[in-house]
Amino acid sequence: MNWTDREPPTDPMSAFGIGNVAMVEGGRVAADQQLGPLFADHRGRIDLAALAVLFDHLGGLPFFRSGPNGSPCVQARLAMSMQGRVGVDDRVTGTAELMMHDDGFGSTRVDLVTSTGRLCCTGTARNVAVGRSFDAHPAEPRGAEPTPSGAYTHGVELPPAIEPSLTGREIVEQIANGIRPAGPIADLLNGRVELVDYDRAAGVRFLITTEPWMGNIFGTMHGGVIAAIAAQACSFAGQANAAAGADYQLGDLAIGFLRSPAVHGGELAVDVRPVKAGRRIASFEAIMRSADSTVLSTAAADVIYR
Repeated sequence: MNWTDREPPTDPMSAFGIGNVAMVEGGRVAADQQLGPLFADHRGRIDLAALAVLFDHLGGLPFFRSGPNGSPCVQARLAMSMQGRVGVDDRVTGTAELMMHDDGFGSTRVDLVTSTGRLCCTGTARNVAVGRSFDAHPAEPRGAEPTPSGAYTHGVELPPAIEPSLTGREIVEQIANGIRPAGPIADLLNGRVELVDYDRAAGVRFLITTEPWMGNIFGTMHGGVIAAIAAQACSFAGQANAAAGADYQLGDLAIGFLRSPAVHGGELAVDVRPVKAGRRIASFEAIMRSADSTVLSTAAADVIYR
């Protein structure tokens, strides 16, 4: 993304408008995210991809804080379920609570609520202790600063309205051909989409160019950024199979992290294949690979049509 109009982010938290990371009662960890047009998709909607960094970051902090000197960890898997729509300008608050842990593993529940207190996303993170060294505490300074104001997440125009006569396939074709914008969040992720045909339904390939701000404390890609990329790829696949005028939402995403890619300008590809494209729900499988075809992550997603 071209950051000439705003200060470039230094990490995933600053990029996604996340702040106020703090311990709260009961040993839980909380944080806020200021949404805005910067995180909208090609429809001008906030969907699961916009919340993935907050979800993942919170998902690891309770396990980290469970040890006397901190327990360096990564997430092996996330399971996220959306619970309705989130407004473009909303401010989301997340809390995370460690459900179980031992020396090697943990399980953390994460809940995200809107500014009105309505649950909008819930799920779990599977934590795994690692022996890697890190330069700083995962929550300091990353995300500990005040949440950015709405001015940061604005200054980006929402995409034009989509003509209801267009099928989802036609919409994705227009995006792939540069006729229609891919949406601010795809631009933030340095992504471009290609339509891929399978036997009975459409899939996509989502190509990403990495940037240093996408990194975690270990110097490789933050799990929340990986999840956001996979979620946006699955969202495009959901759009590609939508009937003309149909609304849709990425309802569920389960993603496993196998290897974390470098963030020094290399290209990643997410291939999304349809499992079943029904009228109400479409299911997809996604695989993220590096430029040398190493499998980095696998995901399963359900798209809900209305």
